[in-house]
Amino acid sequence: MLEAVIFDMDGVIIDSHSVSRRLLVDAVRALGCNLSSETIGAWGSLSSRQFWLKVKERFDLSQDLSTLMDGYDAEKEIALYRTMSPIRGVVDLITAIRNEEIHTGLATSASERRMQAVLNIFDMHNLFDCTICDDDVSASKPDPEIYARISAELDAVPARCVAIEDSENGIVAAKRAGMRCVGYTGSLHIDEDLSGADLATGDFQQVTPADLAQLV
Repeated sequence: MLEAVIFDMDGVIIDSHSVSRRLLVDAVRALGCNLSSETIGAWGSLSSRQFWLKVKERFDLSQDLSTLMDGYDAEKEIALYRTMSPIRGVVDLITAIRNEEIHTGLATSASERRMQAVLNIFDMHNLFDCTICDDDVSASKPDPEIYARISAELDAVPARCVAIEDSENGIVAAKRAGMRCVGYTGSLHIDEDLSGADLATGDFQQVTPADLAQLV
């Protein structure tokens, strides 16, 4: 019996990768370093702390990690969200899941500021029973901590949960936590190995709660 469906945010709820990548290029350039959008894409989906630690090590920067993270213009990224819409079909899917009295959660590697901005801008607070972000955990995906924690807060058995992810790190995290996983392949800005997913889809309009229930 399916007890909970847990959604990633970036690339699953909104196509934030389309704006964040160019802002990251600008932020790295402001430090006197050159990093292409293609290289950032090849690094895969990383949390802010994972990304800036990689930049710090690659360019041997003297600034501490918190300074590098604070130098990124998250407010500019958030402002650009207002020009966007949720990924096609995702809100209807979440609503259909909740209509079946199945718990829904949001487990994102985004900061609390970005997560709350998305929930506010797209009026999504009532769509999730629990939300957890990267600020709430000690280790980012692919560590399973975020999924272990959200399943506990939802009072759901991990083996009866399905995670929906668009990244290899996210899929690994969900699987390590003992969950089944759907890989969303519809993003044009991400090219990751999603072969570890139990089901792949490029269109949320083609997924039903019954499809997800069959995975557990």
